[in-house]
Amino acid sequence: MKFLTISAPVKSILKVKGSKFLGFAYPVEKEDEINSILASLRKQYYDATHHCYAWQLGFGKDIIFRYHDDGEPSGTAGKPIRMAISHRELTNILIVSVRYFGGTKLGTGGLARAYGQSAAETLDAATIIQIEQGEKLCFICSYEYHPIVMRALNEQHIISLKEHYGESVTLEAEIDEREVAQLLEKVKNVTNGNVAGRIIDPSKHKAEINANPE
Repeated sequence: MKFLTISAPVKSILKVKGSKFLGFAYPVEKEDEINSILASLRKQYYDATHHCYAWQLGFGKDIIFRYHDDGEPSGTAGKPIRMAISHRELTNILIVSVRYFGGTKLGTGGLARAYGQSAAETLDAATIIQIEQGEKLCFICSYEYHPIVMRALNEQHIISLKEHYGESVTLEAEIDEREVAQLLEKVKNVTNGNVAGRIIDPSKHKAEINANPE
C-alpha cells in the first residue's frame, strides 16, 4: 500500500491585515500523538486567539479525519485546512493554524482564504514523500527449494529482499500487505508444503521515496 505524507514537521508564518497565522504541519500515525501535539501547541501559544486544525489518518477504506474551527465561524478554518490536505492527497498528517487577531475582521470569505493559504504555505515548506507499507516475511528453505521460492517471490511485488546463506537459505521479504496471504499459500503449494513462510515483523515497514516534483 502506498500513500503520501510529509517527511518531518514544518512551520510557516502568514500575515493578513494585521492578523498573524502560524502554520504547523506534522507527520503523525495515531490520534494520541495528534492530541499530544495539539496540547503542546495550546500550551506554547496560550495567548493566541484561535488554534484551528485538520488531520487525516489511514488510507483506502480506513481513512479517518477531523477538523476544528476553534471559535471561528463554522466552515471558515478547519475545513479550508482539510481541503489543503485533500488537494495534495496526503494522509497521516496534522496541520494546525494558530491565529493572533490583528484588530481587523476578515469576514467569512477572508477567513477561509487565510486559513487555506496558511495550510498551503505550510505544506509548501514540507518535503512530501511516498511511503510503501508492507509486511516482513521469512522463508527458510534448502538449496534445492531456493530457486523455486525465489521464482514465487519474483512473481509478487517485493518491496525489499534479503538473503542469508548457511546450512540452509533464509529469505526475508518485505511485501505489500495485501499480497501476504497469496504469497504464503503460493510458496507452500510450489514446494509441496516443504517451505512455510511466517510473518516476522507485524509492524509495518516503510520505504520512503521523495515524491516532490522536480
